[in-house]
Formats: sequence, structure tokens, C-alpha cells
Amino acid sequence: MKNARRFLVAPCIARLISRERGVDRQVVEGYLSSQPGKDQFIRLEANQAHFVLSAPDPAGDLVEKLAPLPREHAEALFGLCMGQISYDRLHIPPEGSLSHKVQLDRVVYPGSLDLITVEFDDVQQVEGFEVPTWFGPEVTAEYAYEWRYIALNGLQSNVEVPLSSQQVEAVLDLLDQSKQTTQVRNMSAADEVIVALSRSLETSGLLKAPKETSNPLATEPTAEEVFEQVKASAR
Repeated sequence: MKNARRFLVAPCIARLISRERGVDRQVVEGYLSSQPGKDQFIRLEANQAHFVLSAPDPAGDLVEKLAPLPREHAEALFGLCMGQISYDRLHIPPEGSLSHKVQLDRVVYPGSLDLITVEFDDVQQVEGFEVPTWFGPEVTAEYAYEWRYIALNGLQSNVEVPLSSQQVEAVLDLLDQSKQTTQVRNMSAADEVIVALSRSLETSGLLKAPKETSNPLATEPTAEEVFEQVKASAR
């Protein structure tokens, strides 16, 4: 992807995020072509299968053309594949220090690897991006971390991602912030449902709206008025 940057991430951080947010997609890809820059592969997901042609467009962005396949045909074609890769993907909502589209991919075959991809709208955003503390080394320009290369050649044996307590604290702060935002949204949604239900019941006549009452402080007699009433009663 032209307007994107990729970073390694420590396995324990990726595990924390996936445990908190869950997995959006589980994907298996089998590559039929070894020609760089123009990939042909089979993609299997939970309830669908596709034959995929992938190549960069004139602007340099990667474009995929998908053709649906019957599940049986796709599984049979995997026997012809030159290499395979399997990964779990989840998306991190844009909030806090991450104001762009972010996805986490956890490669589970042919080895273990965790990659963060950040997508941008233009080159200015790419260059001005402030890398969060919990990100690992950047591998945007390293071909060895492309899906096709991993499927055909496996993972590098010396992949190590540094980890510090500051990184763990940063990702915990991100997850806490995300949880608080979700709770606020859920509370707001619940309030809207209650108000809508009340109005519906009022409209149907099943629930009567409360009558307007005067302000008790406005009708309450003053001390002088009470004193005059007591004097009148004494007479």
C-alpha cells in the first residue's frame, strides 16, 4: 500500500490487544504465482473463498480483484499452491494517539509474527505520523514482511521485537481509554432507548406524561403571612 506504514509489535502486546478486542477475521492464503508484483492466490475465510489477482495500480496502490469460488474448489486448489500463510486480523478503532485506520495481523503459519499496519489519506499524513510508544521497529520498506514472501519463503529466524514496561503501560492506557469510550457510548445508547420508549408509550396512551406543577417555593406563604394568619386565628 502506497499510503501506509508497517511496524512489528511485541507478541505479548499483540496478545493483550487481541484478548481485549477479539479477532475480526481468520484468513488462510495459498499462493499460486511466484512472480513479484503480480500475485495470484486463493483466500479462504470462515464462510467464503476467493481466487485473487493482486497488482499495483498506476498510483502505486495495491488493488485486489476477487472471484468467488466454491469451497470445495478452493480447498482443492490449495494442493497446487507454492506456499501458504495464515493470519488473524483485527482492527483498532481510531482514538487517542491513533487517529488513522489501524489493523493488527497475527501470523500463525508458517511461523509467529505480529504486524501493525497504519493507513493514511495522503503522503503528508504518512510523513507526519507520530509513532506510538508501543509500536516496534518499522518494516514498511522490507520485502521480507510481505504476505507473498512469507508464504513462499517463511519467516526470518532472527525476528526479535524489543519490549519495555513503558510500551506495556502505553498499550494498557490505549485499551482502558477504548473501554471507557465504549461504556460511555453504551450508556448514551441506553438513555436514547429509554427516552424513545417513554415517548412511544405516551403517544399510545399507555403512559401519561407528568402534569406540570407549580414551583412550591413560589406558592409557599412567607413568614409574615403565616404570622398574620396566626394573629387572625387568635382573635
